[in-house]
Amino acid sequence: MNILVAEDDQAQGHLLVKHLTARGYKVRIAFDASIAWEKVQEERPDVILLDLQMPGGTGLGFLKKRNSSASHRNIPVIVITAIEDPLVLRMAERSGVASIMPKPVDMMLLDVTLECVRSGLPSKSALAPGG
Repeated sequence: MNILVAEDDQAQGHLLVKHLTARGYKVRIAFDASIAWEKVQEERPDVILLDLQMPGGTGLGFLKKRNSSASHRNIPVIVITAIEDPLVLRMAERSGVASIMPKPVDMMLLDVTLECVRSGLPSKSALAPGG
């Protein structure tokens, strides 16, 4: 599975890349939302791990681009965020994300969520608005 990690925190991003690569995934990383979108255009990932707060645009803006693109709207997105604002989380959820996970990332939960995405099973958000 080909995964794009869109995360501006370099330590968190490299930790995710190391973890996912060790599990056999092909992983690319972008530290900026606009560069992440360019990478999606260059090589369509199977899954995107998306931070909501990044330079070069927001994660919500990225999701809007994805949803307006016929060739990319079906790419599953797992949001990884430190944002706790219920309105922002609900907006992300309504953008059709597969899951929303809090930072710091629980790698075991990430593995399970990725397996659900790979299998086409619904995954429950670890950070659901309103509880």
